[in-house]
Amino acid sequence: MKHYILKLIALIAMMMTTAGANAQDTDKLHAEEGLFNHLSVGLTTGTTGSGIDVAMPVHKLVSVRAGFAGWNVGKIKFKAINTATEITEMQMVEADAVKRSQMVDKVELAVKPNFWNFYLLGEVHPFKNQPFYFSAGLYVGSQNFIHFRNTNEGGLDFLYDANQKVENYNRIFHTNYQPIGLKFGDYVFTADENGNIDVRMKTNAVKPYLGVGFGQHFAKTHRVSLAVDAGLLFWGAPKFVLNNGTEIKSSGKDAGVANIVSWLKAWPNVEVRVAYKIF
Repeated sequence: MKHYILKLIALIAMMMTTAGANAQDTDKLHAEEGLFNHLSVGLTTGTTGSGIDVAMPVHKLVSVRAGFAGWNVGKIKFKAINTATEITEMQMVEADAVKRSQMVDKVELAVKPNFWNFYLLGEVHPFKNQPFYFSAGLYVGSQNFIHFRNTNEGGLDFLYDANQKVENYNRIFHTNYQPIGLKFGDYVFTADENGNIDVRMKTNAVKPYLGVGFGQHFAKTHRVSLAVDAGLLFWGAPKFVLNNGTEIKSSGKDAGVANIVSWLKAWPNVEVRVAYKIF
């Protein structure tokens, strides 16, 4: 990620240098009204990631912009509590699998955020010769916003075996004991048959977007321009899903993570765009 940002800064510096070298042509660069009569290439960075796009006017007050943006920040590690340690002998018939799972109180998980999208936006400039505009369109891309996985590959077979015992006990005796796994707020991530926690926070692949902006995409007196855009990607209510497609339901005992997830039906976007007008 660090190398990517450095490359982005280097490209912006090159664009600035080129703009200075072409300063003598400013009279030829005046942005006239028309259809597809200008084209700019932009470098973007913001909360939807860093990327590249192109923009062109389709009307004297309307322009379109299409591009790609994304980010991958690497793995973040933390330790999650094993729910088996919260079970007492009075709550459940003793089972070797459950006892074995109670010997480990915490397990290290790695969280890998990964977000990328292609987008197509229409931008309306309601006030002629003013840099304010409205933007709307679609982002289409990744559904898996965050991926959770244990760092000890295949080492959680004891959690899988214990959870199978709990499920069997609930089915036979019509009880409702919570699953055995790792706690994430008021969610419990259970291990699969391979001894792994493999959970993804999923959103919609198609995400409508609404925003407002300030700045220019087609400079009138020079080639380089700057714009700032802020808005919301409406990606639906995020869900935690196991690798077999089963959705994990909240226990409802904690107001923290579940409330945040249910509220976070849109992802905020704040984006800075540096553009270079080709013609």
